[in-house]
Amino acid sequence: MRNAKYMLMKPLQKPDAILFDWDGTLIDSLPALHSYYNHVLGAFSMPFISREEARARIRLSARDVFPKLFGDQWQNAFDLYYDCVAKTHLDHLVAMDGGGDFIARLAALEIPMGVVSNKRHVFLLKEIAHLGWDKYLVANVGAGEAAKDKPAPDPLHMAMDQLHISPDVHEIWYVGDTETDMMAAVAAGCQPIFIEHGLGTRDECYQHGLNPYVFKGFSDLLAEVEKFSRDSQ
Repeated sequence: MRNAKYMLMKPLQKPDAILFDWDGTLIDSLPALHSYYNHVLGAFSMPFISREEARARIRLSARDVFPKLFGDQWQNAFDLYYDCVAKTHLDHLVAMDGGGDFIARLAALEIPMGVVSNKRHVFLLKEIAHLGWDKYLVANVGAGEAAKDKPAPDPLHMAMDQLHISPDVHEIWYVGDTETDMMAAVAAGCQPIFIEHGLGTRDECYQHGLNPYVFKGFSDLLAEVEKFSRDSQ
């Protein structure tokens, strides 16, 4: 349900395609990303951050956050961060409860899917393949592939180009768990779909003037898609 005090977006229709955020949406990655941040902060003799602080920072890509955080040392910090990720990210990879069944059900409904993430592209592709989800998720764009990362719309446009679809003529949903995701969805002309099991809250969306469609988890979202599929038969 939407908050009535905000102007509604266009009504939902049966999706021609669904794009997803990755961390916090399909993957439970907060513990791992928190540890990566503190590893780098410790190496630069900076105070560790709490899990809640990490929750806020990791919504943006590292290439956007690190220059502000580390100043002229940001490239060294950036390289150290991704060196740590490269060595351990598959060991810490945990899908959200029910995530595999969820996207398999969507695939059975013949809905094209992909991922647009602020995780570095090469790691995103490895994680998708490691879970065996590359047979479902076919248009995937990670950080650094487009000219700008989310909340800019560029990576969503890139994924839509891969699927040969356009929000001008197709119903495209972008599912994410933070206001950054919803900003990107709106900027790209996609339906903003907020899922509540991740890193952000619906109130944070409202604080940024956003009013996405909100679902508690995979089962509620799947029921909505299946409803449209039944109605179209």
